[in-house]
Amino acid sequence: MIGSFDTSGCPTIKIKVSGITGKPTEFTALVDTGFSGFLSLPMLSAFPLGLVLSGTMNITLADGSTHVRLTCRGMVEIDGSKKIGLITLETGASDVLVGMEFIAKFNKQLVVCPKNSSIELIDAPAPIPKPVPTDQPNPPPAP
Repeated sequence: MIGSFDTSGCPTIKIKVSGITGKPTEFTALVDTGFSGFLSLPMLSAFPLGLVLSGTMNITLADGSTHVRLTCRGMVEIDGSKKIGLITLETGASDVLVGMEFIAKFNKQLVVCPKNSSIELIDAPAPIPKPVPTDQPNPPPAP
């Protein structure tokens, strides 16, 4: 998936979000690597999507302050791939944010090149297996 930079120089991608009763709606989302969650939506954008409230959660902002946010589950689609995740709802916000959980859940890695004004979410490589320790004794030290 190829994204772009907004007028402020922030990396963005196009996503589709839907709830139980709403049809998928496209958003331009800021990619926020400082956000550990899946997706953050302005509350007013959430209502037409048919998202159902699932509870609340405490979030800690960059300044260290903690706030309570409403949450819901929703479906997000990128490049034909769909994942369900926990969406936090923000009052008074206008930006849609995707965070690190979003990138991990879609098994992507973020490639940003400001020099070329390019942003890509590419498939993450398969994890490298860790070597399995053997139970063989260490050889004696050389004389």
